Amino acid sequence: MHVVNLVLFSQYRSSNWFFSIRQVIGLLLVVWSFSSCNITRTVPDGRYLLYKNKLEFDDTKEVSRSKMESYIQQRPNDPRISLRIYNWLKGDTSRWLVRKAGKTPVLYNEKLTGQSIQNIKMEMANEGFLHAEVKALTDTSGKKIYVTYHVKGNEPYRIRDYKVSLNDNRIDTILTVRNRRERSELLPGTIFAMDKLETERTKVSQLLRNVGYYTSTESNLRYLADTIRRPRQVDLTMVLQDSLPPKLYYIRHIDVFSGYDPFAKVHFRMKDSIDYNGLHIFYDSTHFMRPSVLRKNLLMKSETIYSAQRDKQTYSHISTLGCVSRTDIQYKEVMVNDTSMLDCKVYLTPGNIHGMQMGIDGTNKAGNLGAAVNVSYSHYNLFNGGEQLTIKLRGAYEFVSSDTLLHNYYEVGAGLSLSFPQAHIPVFGQHLKSRYTTSSQYSISFDLQKRPEYTRDFFNLSWKQKLDNEKRTLSQTLSIIDINYVMMPWMSAEFENYLNQESNTLTRFSYENVFTTGIGYSFIYTNTNVGKFKRGLNTLRFSSEASGNILEGIFSLSNAKKSDDGQYTIFGNPFAQYVKGDVDFAQTFRLNPKNAIAMHGAIGVAFPYGNSTILPFEKRYYGGGPNNVRGWSTRYLGPGEYYKEGDESNPATHVGDIRLVLSAEYRYKWIKWLEFATFIDAGNIWTIRDYDNQPGGLFEWKTFYRQIAMGCGIGLRLDLSVLIIRVDGGKRIYDPARTQGDRWTFFEGFKGNSALYLAIGYPF
Repeated sequence: MHVVNLVLFSQYRSSNWFFSIRQVIGLLLVVWSFSSCNITRTVPDGRYLLYKNKLEFDDTKEVSRSKMESYIQQRPNDPRISLRIYNWLKGDTSRWLVRKAGKTPVLYNEKLTGQSIQNIKMEMANEGFLHAEVKALTDTSGKKIYVTYHVKGNEPYRIRDYKVSLNDNRIDTILTVRNRRERSELLPGTIFAMDKLETERTKVSQLLRNVGYYTSTESNLRYLADTIRRPRQVDLTMVLQDSLPPKLYYIRHIDVFSGYDPFAKVHFRMKDSIDYNGLHIFYDSTHFMRPSVLRKNLLMKSETIYSAQRDKQTYSHISTLGCVSRTDIQYKEVMVNDTSMLDCKVYLTPGNIHGMQMGIDGTNKAGNLGAAVNVSYSHYNLFNGGEQLTIKLRGAYEFVSSDTLLHNYYEVGAGLSLSFPQAHIPVFGQHLKSRYTTSSQYSISFDLQKRPEYTRDFFNLSWKQKLDNEKRTLSQTLSIIDINYVMMPWMSAEFENYLNQESNTLTRFSYENVFTTGIGYSFIYTNTNVGKFKRGLNTLRFSSEASGNILEGIFSLSNAKKSDDGQYTIFGNPFAQYVKGDVDFAQTFRLNPKNAIAMHGAIGVAFPYGNSTILPFEKRYYGGGPNNVRGWSTRYLGPGEYYKEGDESNPATHVGDIRLVLSAEYRYKWIKWLEFATFIDAGNIWTIRDYDNQPGGLFEWKTFYRQIAMGCGIGLRLDLSVLIIRVDGGKRIYDPARTQGDRWTFFEGFKGNSALYLAIGYPF
């Protein structure tokens, strides 16, 4: 999920956004005349512009086409518009546009084509096709040349048998157990590919280092391959490079230098020392880390077998301590009575324990301009154990349309949080420490909103436990306590009369005082193999929460009285009771370094019951927006086919209890810092009950599919390395709020049927 710091949106209500047919035709003529200019005008006589490469395989399905394309040495101009810009301005490098967006023509080079043939042939051999044939065919048209690389794989070599022989009974037993738990990739019938052999060698070497063989490396292992017994079949054996069994190492001493500075003239000045549970700790004058915290985070122990896995876990745990800027673990080999031992030295460099952040955001909500200021201070080592104290202040101001300066909207808020680098769960705390990087967070916050018609206060108190696995691919959060209280201490007489109107029942519910008290669980799983063509980047998010069940049980068992509305109350205010769950999945398929296809799907369901007939407003879903169906502005879509003239932007009615979002996006890297995108979105929100003020919003299996809104659009992404600025323009294709038979809007104008967004980060 991407954090959006700034969102600007518009409904394109101005006629300036509405193009006439004459203007569209004129624009297309300009684009056509620009694109039709002679693409070879700057190609010298006797040379050819490399116009297209093509890669053909002859019945070879086991090889990745995109991987083989990466071995072609010469590529055509991509995108061609860069070449057209260069030609249009005649290659004048004094012009800014030529330097930034233009590219010189790629002229065909026969020598590079020969190198490409050799590269592909060599890589085919690495993939197991040792007798592959590769040739290049060329075809010319004017000053353009087309190159086709034809690859004939022939029959690959396959593994007939694989075994490991490392001359050590203990190792053979360990590998036997490992093979039962985790199957090797070198199975009989597998193609004899070099990358699989390297993967297996790396896994075996890492396994040996994890069980005490400190000096084990990939270079100590080699393969014996027998290809004589059967044609194009390989009997494979992994052996030691020098035929000598590796040494088993034990840890002897563990010395910790707390306050070490590798960049100072004198790296460490010892002022104090202490022995604590097998650690020899040497301090400088700061004493910035308590001994008990060091013992919990340094997982290696004296007189135990060395394990590289414990080193890795130690680095991971210490990296979560904001007060440590650098960690270095070193080992020295020693012999003690014919036993191979290791002396471990851990060097910890303190970081800056104070941090200050400030951000200014511009806002534009429903045409009302404003600004928000966020200031936070953090102390990263409050009790000399990596505890982080954070104080946040927020202020926002918005100029409400048609109001005077004194009647504008403002918001102020403050928050305090304290995080500990360990799980505060008595039963499972130490067990989790050996498998996860854990933390506990306690927080309290208060927020006040002041509008011309009312004042609204928000209070939150929470206790959360967070767990991250070693690879940082899975992050889990357990909300043990999450208490929220929303109240309205003041509202104007006009606004109170407005809410009391029978036609505004739903709006009145949205502004009621309410408690939510519950627990929640969420996780985020992400695949980090971003750079590999064979696998894309995918992210799965799940969250769930339940509120009010414990309170309802207490009130019910104590025979407490209900209010006139049939609800249990706390201090005269009802508490919310509901369950809610969300699943969100996004995947990006990288076709090549420049092209990618991203897909996204999300579904959420919330159900009020018991003490609630409707969800609190802050817990309900909304449709439209920069990360939703982008043809609609935020909170302009749904629920279902609901529509009421004059109520298009009322946030109290455009909310629901069920959410569905489906998106697909094609991304093309035009130049290094600019990316083009086209997208299509679909989705909507629905209510789980038939509320009087939201006719047509009820979810029904027999009709919901006809109420799925659709939109498409184009976008630009400006890559500034530290952040991505995104501009998306969405156009409605299918609008369920319109009458049946008149819902397809693709060929209609932009006015009232589109939205423009400026945002930070990708939409998913």
